[in-house]
Amino acid sequence: MKFQTSNNADELTSQVEYVSSLYGGFWDLDVKDFCYMTNPYFPPEEFLIDLSARLQDLIKAYPSTNSHISSILAESLGLTEQELIIANGASELISAITSRFVENLAVPVPTFNEYINRAETLGKRVSPFTTSGDFELDPEAFIRHVQSTKANSALLIQPNNPTGTFISKENMRYLLESMRELDLVMVDESFIEFVNSEPDPSALDLIFEYPNLIILKSLSKNYGIPGLRLGYAVSGDQERAAALRKDLPIWNINSLAQFFLSKMPDYQEQFDSSCEILKSATQQLYKGLVGVPYLHPYPTQGNFVLCRIIYGFNASELTAHLFNQHRILVNNCGGKEGLEDSFIRIACRTEEENSELLEALNKLEEFCHKGDLPVNVGGTL
Repeated sequence: MKFQTSNNADELTSQVEYVSSLYGGFWDLDVKDFCYMTNPYFPPEEFLIDLSARLQDLIKAYPSTNSHISSILAESLGLTEQELIIANGASELISAITSRFVENLAVPVPTFNEYINRAETLGKRVSPFTTSGDFELDPEAFIRHVQSTKANSALLIQPNNPTGTFISKENMRYLLESMRELDLVMVDESFIEFVNSEPDPSALDLIFEYPNLIILKSLSKNYGIPGLRLGYAVSGDQERAAALRKDLPIWNINSLAQFFLSKMPDYQEQFDSSCEILKSATQQLYKGLVGVPYLHPYPTQGNFVLCRIIYGFNASELTAHLFNQHRILVNNCGGKEGLEDSFIRIACRTEEENSELLEALNKLEEFCHKGDLPVNVGGTL
């Protein structure tokens, strides 16, 4: 796609808004993607070679049933397919769980919009709880909110997207105990491998203690495989898990994704190493963003950094100029409840790519003082 040179701010904004509206499919576009939070250090090359060597067989073969594929992943977690449901990405499960179990969802905001959007699309009530200051969740205040709104369900994201905040295991247990009477507590742990603050941050070991707890997880973020569309839900209530599986197609996972799951244990050491490298790269990115004069980055326990723009731009302008000048795509958080148009989220890439991003941000600061931001000199996406 050809983008024309323009001095018009609205035209520049429309370019990045169009690309953002695609929600992916960037392989044919000249885009440096700092929007989607995936692990750039996994899978390793040898894993991809294993996959490509079987490509013809996999494309021409039916995958197994959901139950069997679930058992492949469950075994590595010390569970059975009776507690785990595999899905075509976590988004498929968000829809199924919301449809079946949610009537009124209490949600700390800002958060991942798909939960709110899906609930509203399905005609469910949403009761947002706005966090303040540094976006840390006040457990007592949230419990009061759940009670006052008469919510039958609650959502907690660990660590939270887009803020990067994390609820300690102690506070998580307190929240689960206080919400034991709810029909459902969803805990999304899609970014849990990137948490630095605790050695065992997951609530997975609590699923049998709290039958109303469902843990959701996307494998796109930690394993770096958004194109394979894999996610899962875990529940200690086997009847609930069985009911949820009935809402999914028998063949909802493709053969490439099934093969990937079957080979994952062979690459556990490389996976663990990739997460450690990415955690370090994220903290280095955060330190670099602290040095960008017009940004205030928030500490993060994820593989991304939320930033407030202090001066010079709003979020729409900054994302447009980053894309226009450098073909860098970051997330404009202005549309998220609980945030105004002065927040962006930046996903961590490799250290080399992060350095390129920081250089671009600092270059824009120079023009910010002059008041004459440059425009695109042409280019093809």
